[in-house]
Amino acid sequence: MLIYLIVIIIAFLAAMVLTPLVKWLGIILGFLDKPGARKIHAKPTPLLGGVAIFLAFAITSAIFLYYQEYNFWMIIWGLVFVLFGLIDDKGINIRARYKIWSHLFFAGLFVITAKTGLHFVRIEWINFLLSVGFITFMTNSLNMLDGMDGLVGGISAIVSFFFFALAMNNGQPDLAILSLIILGACLGFLRYNFNPASIFLGEAGSTFLGYILAVMAIKLNVLGLWDVALTLHVTRLQIISFVIPLIILGIPIFDTYFVFANRFLHRIKFSQPGKDHTHHRIHLRGFSQKATVLTLYAVQFILGAVALAMINTGSQQFFALFGIVAIIAVVAWNFLTRVEVYS
Repeated sequence: MLIYLIVIIIAFLAAMVLTPLVKWLGIILGFLDKPGARKIHAKPTPLLGGVAIFLAFAITSAIFLYYQEYNFWMIIWGLVFVLFGLIDDKGINIRARYKIWSHLFFAGLFVITAKTGLHFVRIEWINFLLSVGFITFMTNSLNMLDGMDGLVGGISAIVSFFFFALAMNNGQPDLAILSLIILGACLGFLRYNFNPASIFLGEAGSTFLGYILAVMAIKLNVLGLWDVALTLHVTRLQIISFVIPLIILGIPIFDTYFVFANRFLHRIKFSQPGKDHTHHRIHLRGFSQKATVLTLYAVQFILGAVALAMINTGSQQFFALFGIVAIIAVVAWNFLTRVEVYS
């Protein structure tokens, strides 16, 4: 266990040291998020926080992760997502559709080069499309969620903690180390990003975190749900076990579907920026920024705890816990839709 403690400490310290440096660099190079109509912050703020997290991730990974082709390509394509995100952070606007196609392309190359992916069916090209689609979805979900100080960094840290617990439970030490690297890097960054933030993740940071969390979710093995699979007559365990990381990733997934559904009903373009996300609506309910973020942290912990409780359970317990998650989603949907955000 000592090695795991050392991993998280080094990742944490690396992010703590690197964040002030990239903050200074962001000011010098003009990577600034300026206040605007859909912004919450009141003064220009550096946007290179994602660079600090990636560098802390890359440095710690190079020290503690075994050299494998998979790990090499995971870092390389993570760098590609960061560099592509920096284009937007510099103020060079890329249309949403081109961003999506680019993310699909990068995700596809990662799946091919790293020789990984979901294995839901026997037809490999369907598995490939599902894998690429999931990585792209999570990449953009975290990017869309990044609208309040400390939100995405904190959510990513909590998700990584529960991925670490699952990896340890299922005998995946490499994934456990990777989870702790992201956890430590996010915690170190949060020192400067929690409200009031002096630096933001930027698109480079939020898309990278979405990418790496998706990669960890795909790599995660949950082996204790055979009873549920047999009850449902499902021959491939991953189809059932993948429910566990999806629940842990519940907040960004819920937020994305919630925003898209409401924009569809109100005939608003999906790519149009707005203050209609989960955190915006909670904030409009009278919560402060800190209270809003801490509330979502608490919900994230609850989802993670429920997901952990679902493994190694029988069918009845599994479906009962899944029902609790569904009830939470329905109650949240009803609570949030009562906030009027569209004119």
